[in-house]
Amino acid sequence: MTQKPARAAKAPTDAAAAFEDLRREISLQRTAIEGLTSAKDKLPDYSPTLRDMETRLGQLEKHVESINERPAMQLTPLTIATEMHEALMTFRADDRKILVEACDTLARTLGRVEGMMKQKRSTHEQDWWVTWAGTGGLLLGAFLTLVGVAVWG
Repeated sequence: MTQKPARAAKAPTDAAAAFEDLRREISLQRTAIEGLTSAKDKLPDYSPTLRDMETRLGQLEKHVESINERPAMQLTPLTIATEMHEALMTFRADDRKILVEACDTLARTLGRVEGMMKQKRSTHEQDWWVTWAGTGGLLLGAFLTLVGVAVWG
């Protein structure tokens, strides 16, 4: 591929004119290089700032590493779910045990209450029978007394 020159160079008519053109171009290049050098000298020195930033980044890296070393950071969602499931099963077993004990206690208490109610009922029935037996005995005694008075009297 052939490149075309950016500007058409004038063909110098003599060697002196060519050297003069060359001298001007070199002078321009020298001026440009000196300008770049002086611009470089005017740039501020960022070395202390960069060292400070490097120190801070090093501290941040150490802090992140210390966070990564914590046990919680080693957990995966699967591990957390497994641990939660195991804990739930343990608590459910404890709850189940507590409920069974509560049901047994309630059954014993209800049995006692039913026994007390039956005892109260039987006491009430016994009082009823004693009352009727006493009333019947009193009436029978009065009847026998009347019969005895009427027959022997």
